[in-house]
Amino acid sequence: MTTKYVSIKSVLYGLSLLLDERYWNENKVTEWINRGYRKLQIASSYETKLKELTVTTHKATLPSDFKYLIQVMNTTVATPAEGESIMTYSVDPPENTTWVLANTNSMYGYRPMRLTSNPYHDSICLDTTISYCTDCVHDFSISPSLVLTTTLAEGTILVSYLGYATDSEGCLLIPDDENLKEALQYYALYMYWTEKDLMKEDGAERRMDKYLSLWQTASVKAKGNLNMPDINEIENIKNNWNRLVPRENKFQQGFLTLGNRENVNF
Repeated sequence: MTTKYVSIKSVLYGLSLLLDERYWNENKVTEWINRGYRKLQIASSYETKLKELTVTTHKATLPSDFKYLIQVMNTTVATPAEGESIMTYSVDPPENTTWVLANTNSMYGYRPMRLTSNPYHDSICLDTTISYCTDCVHDFSISPSLVLTTTLAEGTILVSYLGYATDSEGCLLIPDDENLKEALQYYALYMYWTEKDLMKEDGAERRMDKYLSLWQTASVKAKGNLNMPDINEIENIKNNWNRLVPRENKFQQGFLTLGNRENVNF
């Protein structure tokens, strides 16, 4: 599994050599590359992050790089006075994040919040147990527009989430994989010729179809390669398969063994 990351701008140089400099627009091409990268949904592109947000009139806006929710906590202490140092979180995700979340209640004055029931939450929540908190004081929900609504009227909350890896300038970081860079180039070229086709340029439709086909092939190759489990994950899958009751032939048996007890003794 790829662990080295580079800026997404590393794809721009190759594209600058392929496109006519008269029509070169770096901001537009960067947006196309970002869009193609988000379409791939590569698991290794996410990192654990902690963010303090201010709640105003029961609402707060989640960071733009938010992808999956881990936990939300609200502060139980007063806001620091003017001139007083504000606490910062220096953790190395993902190992220390769990430790911080487990100790924030006693060390930093934070306590968990309960996630309300909503079908949309199933697509962004990694752990549904945060919906069954029995001693939580405040509830919260998240809309598809990344607006968090809570029963807390005013205050500060701590959000732990999985987001896209970024550098100090806010640019996306991508795995240093040549197949991925090639796929992103194809997507940017597909968008470029789509724009030309909308302007009725001769030959643009043929080139648009060509790069769409190349993108579809290269993206599957890059996604499969980067989402491939490493040695430790494969070993874990093997151990789980060997430990669980085999069910590979259940489908052919239909309802024949429905009333029989399973033999779990090996």
